[in-house]
Amino acid sequence: MEETKKTFSLSKKKIIAIIIAVILIVSIVITMIAIFGKRKINGELGNLSNMGLAASGDSAVFYNKYEEGIVKVKGFEEFQITNETAYGINVVGDDVYFLSVGDTSNIAIKKVKTNGNELKTIKAVKTSISKIYVLDNYIYYATNELQDGIAKMKLDGSEERIITASDISDFEVIDGKIYFSNKSGIMYKMNTEGAELNKIDLDATVNNFQIKDSYIYYFNEDDKKLYKVKDDGTDTSIVSEYVNSSTFNITKNKIYFFDKESKKIASINLNGGNYKEIVDISTNNTKINVIDDTIYYLDASKNESKIYQMYRVKTNGGKAKSIEY
Repeated sequence: MEETKKTFSLSKKKIIAIIIAVILIVSIVITMIAIFGKRKINGELGNLSNMGLAASGDSAVFYNKYEEGIVKVKGFEEFQITNETAYGINVVGDDVYFLSVGDTSNIAIKKVKTNGNELKTIKAVKTSISKIYVLDNYIYYATNELQDGIAKMKLDGSEERIITASDISDFEVIDGKIYFSNKSGIMYKMNTEGAELNKIDLDATVNNFQIKDSYIYYFNEDDKKLYKVKDDGTDTSIVSEYVNSSTFNITKNKIYFFDKESKKIASINLNGGNYKEIVDISTNNTKINVIDDTIYYLDASKNESKIYQMYRVKTNGGKAKSIEY
C-alpha cells in the first residue's frame, strides 16, 4: 500500500511537470509569433515611406495599380478589389486600410475586405502626407485640418485625438514609439500616447527618414549621401555615397534606392557595399515598394493621359510577371 502511494505521488509530480513544460512551450511559441509578426510589419515600413503603394497579408500581395485602384495578387491570379487611387496600404487580418485621394480636398481613410467586399470610409481627413500606420487597433496619421500634428483614432473612427501638435514633415510609428520631423527638419520621438516627447539632437536637418533597429536613416541634401544615426543622436555615420537621392527603401537586409545620376533603381547592402543596378527608369523620380523578392515601382506611363504607371521587377533584376494596363 505504501509503495502504491509513492508511485501515485511520483506520477502526480510528473503530470505537474508536464503541464508546466507545456505552458512554457506555448508561451515561447506565442512570443516567437509576436516577434516575427513585428518583424514582418517593420520589414514593410520602408514601403509606407514610399507612398505605401504595396503591402502583403492574407497570403497575398496588394498593390496600387496607379490611379486605378488596389489589385490583389495571390499565386498567379490577380483581381482588383477597389477602383480608386490608394496610398499608405496596410493589411491587417482580412482588412485592407488605405488613404484614398480624389483631390486635395477629398482625402479619406478607408478600409475594404481583402476579397473586395465591404468598402467603407472611416473618416475624411485633411493631410499632406500620404501614409497611415495601423497598429494595435489604432490608426495613426498626420493632419493639418484644425491643428497641424499627428492624430490617432480607433479602427472604427472613434476616439480621434491629436497626440502632438507640430507642422509634420514626416513620421513613423514603430515598436511603441512615434518618430517625426517637423518642417524645420528637427526630429523628435515620443510614445504612442504622445507622452515622453524628446528632441533628437542631430548635426543635420532631416525631412524624410526611415527607422531600422533604432537607427534613423536619412538622406543629407547638403552632401548628397545616405546617413544613419542612433535614435538618441549618437553614432552618426555615412552609410553610402551611392545613394544620391531621397528615394530609398530600407528592408531586412538591403537598401533599394533611386540612383538619380544613372536613372536606375539599384541596391546595396545595409553596410553600404555591393552596389547592384536593377532596372532603368525613364522619369526623374520614382517610388520603391519591396515585397519579398519583387520591387513595385513607378515609371513613365505608356498612356499619354497619365504621368506614372506601376511596374515590377525581381530584386535581382530578373523579370517579373508584367502588369497589364
